[in-house]
Amino acid sequence: MTHALTIAGAPGLPPGFSHFPYVNPAAPKGGELRLHAVGTFDTTNPFSSKGDLPAGFGLLHDSLTTPARDEPGTDYCLVAQRIRYPDDRSWIEFDINPAARFHDGSPITAHDVVFSYEATMSNIGSVLQRFFADILSVRAVGERCVRFTFAPGASREIPQYVGRLYIYPASFWKGRDLGRTALEVVPGSGPYRLRSFRQGREVVYERVRDYWAADLPVCRGRFNFDTVRYEYFRDATVAQEAFRAGHYDLREEHSAKNWHTLYTGPAFDSGEIVRESLPHGRDLGIQGFFFNTRRPMFADIRVRRAIVLALDYEWINRQFFWNEQLRTTSYFTNTELACSGVPRGRELELLEPFRDRLPRELFERPHAFPVSQADGHNRDNLLQAARLLDEAGYRVRDGLRRHPQTGLPLRFQLLTDSAAVRRLAVSFAGNLRRLGIGLHVFVADTPTFMRKKSDFDFDMVSAFFGHGRHPGQELRFFWHSMSRDMPDSPNLAGIADPAVDALVEAVLAARERKETVAACRALDRVLLWGEYVVPLGASGVDRVAYRRGIEHPRAGRSSFVDINAWWASPDQGHPRGTQ
Repeated sequence: MTHALTIAGAPGLPPGFSHFPYVNPAAPKGGELRLHAVGTFDTTNPFSSKGDLPAGFGLLHDSLTTPARDEPGTDYCLVAQRIRYPDDRSWIEFDINPAARFHDGSPITAHDVVFSYEATMSNIGSVLQRFFADILSVRAVGERCVRFTFAPGASREIPQYVGRLYIYPASFWKGRDLGRTALEVVPGSGPYRLRSFRQGREVVYERVRDYWAADLPVCRGRFNFDTVRYEYFRDATVAQEAFRAGHYDLREEHSAKNWHTLYTGPAFDSGEIVRESLPHGRDLGIQGFFFNTRRPMFADIRVRRAIVLALDYEWINRQFFWNEQLRTTSYFTNTELACSGVPRGRELELLEPFRDRLPRELFERPHAFPVSQADGHNRDNLLQAARLLDEAGYRVRDGLRRHPQTGLPLRFQLLTDSAAVRRLAVSFAGNLRRLGIGLHVFVADTPTFMRKKSDFDFDMVSAFFGHGRHPGQELRFFWHSMSRDMPDSPNLAGIADPAVDALVEAVLAARERKETVAACRALDRVLLWGEYVVPLGASGVDRVAYRRGIEHPRAGRSSFVDINAWWASPDQGHPRGTQ
């Protein structure tokens, strides 16, 4: 019997804890938080695989457990009151809190949990269905107990994922067409209810005054605003200008250039808008331009290595990011799971069966991405890239690198939905041009970008992958050969490597932390030497700008990632005409 689920070890907070360490338990209730979203929404049906849900939709719904933002890999009871499972985690039972209620006052039962799971699995598409393939059965054990049974060898994080699934009222959704898009006010059980919406313009949530879980430890000091309002904008540029004009209260800025050039002026000088850089310490994963190895032009690893060498990251970091970005040089950047040095001990044992398939250098020296002089010329790296292309048979003819058999020029397209990526890709394209390689940058609108990604209709794509400190089932979908040709798969690189497959399975089979670490480091090493990405960087801080009148806790480093821990100061006010 336990009050929390963890991937490994014991939970950081004991039974009966009062609140999360990073919240202010005395935070006042009241006021309004105005946020923003980009694009549109066209459905409030959470089961349909079509359409887009409104921003903030999760505020309506509770789950069996909820994650602790400052304790990766740990989830505490929310709708569940107690949790039971055997040592082998072959099944898990959640006892439902008898106080748990939907907004209409009806109790949350085990039957609602079973309905929510089955309806979700029946309608959400093949990727998530395969993600939960290790769940053999879900059944109600009485009115207030639900049991999930797992297949032998199921990954240890599966119980946590099922604990986080939203619970929907079966009485409302049964009998409806769950596959269609629909816009209507839907009931929930969470801290907010849907008050109103205007499609593509705004969605407004209001705090449930008699929220059943308000005094639970996982909710105390959270969900403090009486109203949460999302205003929609056509694109990110318009949204940024709208913040400066006072249309919403809080913004995270991902662009270092914008942070240093646009967040200035009277409102900042007077303290009307507060700027803060909050160190977060989170894993940074891997971010950059991923090759689609399904394309014949990228089948040769020498070609991929040459293209990696062409990116002058140090110059880009200086010109675009004020030298603030940390380059993501591992698939587990900023965690203990990142490989270093040469493989030894258990890591070497895991790699040894694949020695004949792996690059010899993997066993002899650490992997290192190229480093330049940041002078904009990148001469040494380009010379090395030219030699690799020559070895691969791509010789320059009429100013272009051409395939040794077909004579076709080596040119490709980079798919992105970011104008900022296009700006930094200009220098990348210039360096490739010096090698005789053509690069076209296609900045797609969000629907086109998502469609092309889902269909693998790209040569190279701008993407980010994060694993956290406790990676699990998602590894199969990111890197395993089982997902290479799966529709909508996040295996964007098209990786199908027996060594990668075996190491992914080793991570999932690990029962001790040291085994997890060794398997992740071995996997990291194989992926890095596979040269599947031209890596960029990520920030070690959250850049946050917010209007005077809202506040956040100062304890811990998780106050920003949990925006629900913020609150309105008693004298909160908004610029005239923008409420």
